[in-house]
Amino acid sequence: MKNILVTGGAGFIGTNFVYYITGKGYNVTVLDKLTYAGGKDNLEPLIAAGKVRFVEGDICDKDIVVSSLKGCDSVIHFAAESHNTRSETDPDLFYRTNVHGTKVVLESAFEGGVKKFIHISTDEVYGSIVDGYFAEGDKKLGDSQATSAYSKSKSQADDLAMEFGRNYPVVVLRPTNNFGPWQYPEKALPRWISNIILGEKIPLWGEGLQVRDWLYAPLTAECLEFLLEKGEAGNAYNVAANHNPEITNRQAAEWICEMLGVDKNEWIQYIPDPRPNHDFRYALNVDKITSLGFKPAVDPYAQFKATVEWYKANAEWWKKRKEEAESIYK
Repeated sequence: MKNILVTGGAGFIGTNFVYYITGKGYNVTVLDKLTYAGGKDNLEPLIAAGKVRFVEGDICDKDIVVSSLKGCDSVIHFAAESHNTRSETDPDLFYRTNVHGTKVVLESAFEGGVKKFIHISTDEVYGSIVDGYFAEGDKKLGDSQATSAYSKSKSQADDLAMEFGRNYPVVVLRPTNNFGPWQYPEKALPRWISNIILGEKIPLWGEGLQVRDWLYAPLTAECLEFLLEKGEAGNAYNVAANHNPEITNRQAAEWICEMLGVDKNEWIQYIPDPRPNHDFRYALNVDKITSLGFKPAVDPYAQFKATVEWYKANAEWWKKRKEEAESIYK
């Protein structure tokens, strides 16, 4: 299975995956609508080198999906609206893309004889957990565990993919919070990094004690290649960094201050949490994927540092996106 359609391949995790997998000799077609969060410029070096065929289009348009699938034997489905704050102001858009769009891609893929389909879900389908870890079987059918319009739409899409997996070779991946190069600066880490570079403070919601499992996006790319080969049809897999000790948002912000050489006491600004149902802790059990042989090389401090260095070196990339990213917080 060396011919892959990557939906949403010009977005954050998609871009990381496309660079990784083309480096492994795979032939890649990218289908991307190029919303605010996707950029064809992310992939220009690969497109120019003939390593990526790029199709601009909407996953809700079946004709475009079918056309993009020609010659592909597998699908990695990233395409989604993905920001919690934005989802509260336009939940219909999130349902259209994340649920209906996923249905269109699934139907088109198997009508076209695709041999493997990996749907990218999220840890947010489980909701928050005070203690312990969610295993794959802890997700309930429907969206009752989800707490935002975004996570509800992803939970419904997850159910769709699992339903297709009863009859078709579908695998669902549920990763934790990804970070790394090419992440749109609306998200916490690139927002904080770019703020400090611009001389602005880091806005930290509440007391910053929310726990997130930070998974470096290049590791997610490795995981997807692993599942292309070893993922079992009809199964969902958690993937996480499982930090020990766990990392709070405050710790992440303090690391960024340290890496950029500023005083955390002066540069972190605590503000009231604007999200009333803000999930406090995400944590996943990864025994299932570990038992297959996948163990990501997790080094959070070094991977945070590499991310900071990428944003320092690629200011031209994020500066042209920064104004739009900040507009949702005003």
